[in-house]
Amino acid sequence: MMIIELLQVNYATLIIVVCLFVFIVTNDYFARRIRTLFLISCAMIVGLMVADSVEYWCASGNTFTPLRTLTSAIGYSLRPFIIYMVILLLTRQKSKMDKWLAIPLVINAMIAFSAFFTDIAYSYTMDNQFVRGPIGYFAFVTSGFYEIVLFIYTINLYKTAKKSETVIAVVIIFMLIMSSVMESILHMEGLINTSGTVALTFYYLYLNTQQFKRDPLTNALNRRCFFRDAEKRMANLSAVISIDLNELKKWNDQYGHAQGDDAICSLVQCVNSALPENCFLYRVGGDEFMILCFNQKSSTVEKIKDKIQKNISKTPYSCAIGIAYNDGESDFNKLCSWADKAMYEEKKRTASRFRGRFFCHGQSPLTRPEPIATARAH
Repeated sequence: MMIIELLQVNYATLIIVVCLFVFIVTNDYFARRIRTLFLISCAMIVGLMVADSVEYWCASGNTFTPLRTLTSAIGYSLRPFIIYMVILLLTRQKSKMDKWLAIPLVINAMIAFSAFFTDIAYSYTMDNQFVRGPIGYFAFVTSGFYEIVLFIYTINLYKTAKKSETVIAVVIIFMLIMSSVMESILHMEGLINTSGTVALTFYYLYLNTQQFKRDPLTNALNRRCFFRDAEKRMANLSAVISIDLNELKKWNDQYGHAQGDDAICSLVQCVNSALPENCFLYRVGGDEFMILCFNQKSSTVEKIKDKIQKNISKTPYSCAIGIAYNDGESDFNKLCSWADKAMYEEKKRTASRFRGRFFCHGQSPLTRPEPIATARAH
């Protein structure tokens, strides 16, 4: 009966974890780091589920067994670890802070496993009763610390205009906080397992949907998003910027299409580093890109153009840029036409200056942008 009860309690969570594991393994579109983090998180949830189930079984007996100490130590160690993995998934890009953030995990694990030698965290009487030690809440304090860190990262997401991802993060934080509170105060078991599984699945689905909004080569937003975003935010549109990479055909013919792809990716990096908040880059053609600028002054838009040209001048490539400002009366198609016209006029003016500009000695293209999961969410 005990096994049936445990299976009934954990069945839904287990099925979700298994399905998520299958999706992650079969979908190689994400960067290796993202896939690894998701897989580790799934393994930690399964480990916590098993540890909690065994500990629950041990607690039902009248006689203490060291196995209960072991499973409790594993459970206390894994609970904050799952929240830590959510933080890594939220930040995605590897950082030196990752190692520093892991220090509380190590301390928490050492305290949890110290139950074999001391009762400072917790202990069990011979008749199998749980006794909490003076620092017995350290695991919950560690979880609270990571939830605060998660909240800080969420604020940073909002400041970088990742509003849709911010909503996901807020929901995840709420689920984790409620689970931690109910486990620590109300002694309700298995909530971290369930909320962690739902959070991972929720976030995985969110990241997965992002690939339908982005160009697979450059991670720039795609043509469909270009027209959708313009339609949704036309009232706040300040300007449309048209960008075209110069002499891409020559790069392809002389060095191959792989080199042409590198040229396109280098342009995207140069543009992305020049964009302020509320300005978004879209790939609308082979070497054709558009930027939609929302709630921007004309002086800011001009600075964007200058910064892009400055960035691209540090590479072996060049581009032409045209700008059309929204006067509030013209429709979107006209703005795009005016931006394209301005871009082609600049291309004609600068054609002789950049003709034949290929690799000089010691120059190399920039690296390709990170895969989908590391790109700026929109």
